[in-house]
Amino acid sequence: MTSSASQTSASGPHDAYFNTLQQALHHAGIAWPSVVIDRARMRRNAVRLKNLVAPTARLRLVEKSLPVPALLDEAMALTGTRALMVFHEPQLRQVVQRYPDSDLLMGKPMPVLAAQHFYRHRPDSSFDPARQLQWLIDTPARLQEYLQLARGQDIKLRVNIEIDVGLHRGGVADPSALRALLDQLRKAPGHLEFSGLMGYDAHVGKLPSLLESRDVGFAKAASMYRAFQAIARAEFPELAPTLCWNGAGSPTVALHRQDSPLNDVSAGSALLKPLEFDIQPLAEFEPAIFVTTPVLKAQHGTRLPGPSWLSKLLYSGRASRARSYFIYGGGWPAEPASPAGLVLNKQFGLSFNQSILNGPHAPALAVNDSVFFRPYQSEGTLLHYGPIRVIDDGQVVDEWLPFGEI
Repeated sequence: MTSSASQTSASGPHDAYFNTLQQALHHAGIAWPSVVIDRARMRRNAVRLKNLVAPTARLRLVEKSLPVPALLDEAMALTGTRALMVFHEPQLRQVVQRYPDSDLLMGKPMPVLAAQHFYRHRPDSSFDPARQLQWLIDTPARLQEYLQLARGQDIKLRVNIEIDVGLHRGGVADPSALRALLDQLRKAPGHLEFSGLMGYDAHVGKLPSLLESRDVGFAKAASMYRAFQAIARAEFPELAPTLCWNGAGSPTVALHRQDSPLNDVSAGSALLKPLEFDIQPLAEFEPAIFVTTPVLKAQHGTRLPGPSWLSKLLYSGRASRARSYFIYGGGWPAEPASPAGLVLNKQFGLSFNQSILNGPHAPALAVNDSVFFRPYQSEGTLLHYGPIRVIDDGQVVDEWLPFGEI
C-alpha cells in the first residue's frame, strides 16, 4: 500500500487503497481503460524477489512478463541483475539495443528464420551475441538448422539445451537424447558452443496435493535436472568451461533457495503479482498491476433484453445482481478486484465496448467511478492497452510505453 493510501480513508465504494488509486487517476484526467502499476508495491516486490534467490545463483528476469523498458530499468537496478530471458525476436532486438551489457537466454526454441532475422537486422550496439546470447535448442533437427545458420553466416552460436523435468512441454526427455545433442555440439566447435541447460518446472505445485505435493514435485524435478546435469559434466566436460544451469520461474523460485541444481533462476511476474500468482510461495508479495476503467451507466436491478419475466426469473431476489454497471470497454483477461462483490454478467454476453457488471446494493458505484480488475497475467496486459499509468504516493507520476513491434 502506498503511503498516501495508508493515510486516506475510504470514500464511496472502494477501500482506502483503491480509493487512492481512483483519486490519482481522476486527478490525472484518465477516463478510459488503462493499465496501472503501483510503483511502490513493485519496488517492494523486487526486494522480496532478490531476497528469495540463493546466494549461489543469479537472478534472470523474464522480459516477457515485464515487457516495458522503463519497468525493466527499475527491476534490473533493484534486483542487481543484467541477465534477462527473452521470448520474442522483435523484443530481442530492442533489448540488445537498450541493454548492450546484458546476458540473454532465449526462453523458448525459436524458428531458425527468427534467429536468422536477428543476425541480419540486429541493432548497431556493443552487444556481442557470441558471448552474451544463448539460443534454446530442443531437438537434433533444430540444432542442425542452427548449425547451418552459423556456417552460412560464419558466426558462433551459444546453445542452451531445453530439458524436460516433468512439465512435458517438449525438450530433451531422456539421457540418450541429451548425449546425441551434446555429441552434435562436440563435432561443431567452431560454430556451436554448449552453454548449459534450461529446465522449466512450472508444473510443480499445480497438481492437487492428494496426487502430488509441492515438495514431492519439486524433489522429482530437481532429481531429473541433476541427472541431465551429471551427463553433461561427466561425459562432455570440454564443451564449455562455465555453464548456465537455468530453471525456475516466479511460482517456484523460492523452492530453489536451498538444495537446487540451478545457478541461474528465472522470475518476472512476481514483481507485479497478477492474479494467477496468488500462490503460497508468493504470499508476501503484493498485487501491483491493475486494469481500470470508468463506469458509464449505473442502474438498479438487472434487465436482459426480451420479456421482463425472464429477468425476474433469473435475477429477482438475488442480492449479487441488485445493481448493474455498464463500463467503458471490457473483455479483458482479468477479474474484478474493487469494489468487492462485482461479477461479470455472462447472460448479457461479451462486449469489448460496454461490458456489464453486476453487484450488490452496497457498496454502490456511481457514474464516473472507477472499477479495478486484476489481470490473470502481466505480459499480454502490459503490451496491449497503451501507455501504462504509474502511480506512486497517490499520484500518476509517469506513463511507461511497452516494447513494440519493429
